[in-house]
Amino acid sequence: MNTSMSDDAAESRVGVFLMAHGAPESTDDIPEYLQNIRGGKAAAPETIQIIRDRYEQIGGKSPLREISQNLCARLETFLNQQKPQFKVYCGMRNWRPYIRDEVKRMKADGIKRAVALCLAPQFSTWSTRLYFKVFKEALAACDAEDIDVSYIGSWADHPLLIDAFEEKYRAALEKLGPKAEESVYTIFTAHSIPSESLESGDPYAEEFDKTVTNLVQRVRPRHWCKAYQSQGMIPVPWLGPTVESVLDKIAQRGPKKVLIVPVGFVCDHVEILFDIDIEFNKYANERKLNLHRTESLNLSPTFIEALASVTWENLV
Repeated sequence: MNTSMSDDAAESRVGVFLMAHGAPESTDDIPEYLQNIRGGKAAAPETIQIIRDRYEQIGGKSPLREISQNLCARLETFLNQQKPQFKVYCGMRNWRPYIRDEVKRMKADGIKRAVALCLAPQFSTWSTRLYFKVFKEALAACDAEDIDVSYIGSWADHPLLIDAFEEKYRAALEKLGPKAEESVYTIFTAHSIPSESLESGDPYAEEFDKTVTNLVQRVRPRHWCKAYQSQGMIPVPWLGPTVESVLDKIAQRGPKKVLIVPVGFVCDHVEILFDIDIEFNKYANERKLNLHRTESLNLSPTFIEALASVTWENLV
């Protein structure tokens, strides 16, 4: 915060509030983290051990908080190129820094107007709506309901977001060698949610399709399909097809190069570093498939510009 700013200038700033799922930063955090996800109910020891094993295989912690905080700093710098008008925050739903703590900080900073969005471009009642619910509860708990908030529910097909994914896609193809676009099998992925959500009117599948359709129009892959990954441990039907079932079908055609493009995710975390880089890689190798993935957007300048553009467009 610029301490030389006048009180009027400080109050005229706009808060940009990013929200993410949150992730444990050590394996010792996992029991508490899972308890947060489960609404205060302790997870079974077997479940804790499964998650602990996954995190140990990616180095013992998630990089999500560090990436998110760096993203905040760079987005704030980008937005304030002309004048110090914006203050960027990032709160996590299931881990520190929690949404409520960042809302408290935003109120203390004197913010009167804010833009709130999830770092998940595709709207879902299982993600976006839950984040907004927690955010509104935090506003009430912090006596901050007077802040004028614009909620951005979906930015799944924003042109600059598609630009950012396109850059990562073309960079991946270049690493795969000449004429890779003719031979590679592309799988666009998003996080699965329980199937019953769609029956209740959740637009998530259409949101996923928006991103994929726009990206496909740009990169025009010869062979491509969509799949859902990272199904949860709740014993209910989840959206499919699964990545594994798609890999099985591709393997029936013989040894192939496969490129996973996780458009439902913007930052590295366990669903990328374990589910794709370790679990799917092993699954593909066992079927004589050569698996690759595009880099996550993380701190991509184009991605930061996309977030800035989404912010500006929702303040007009």
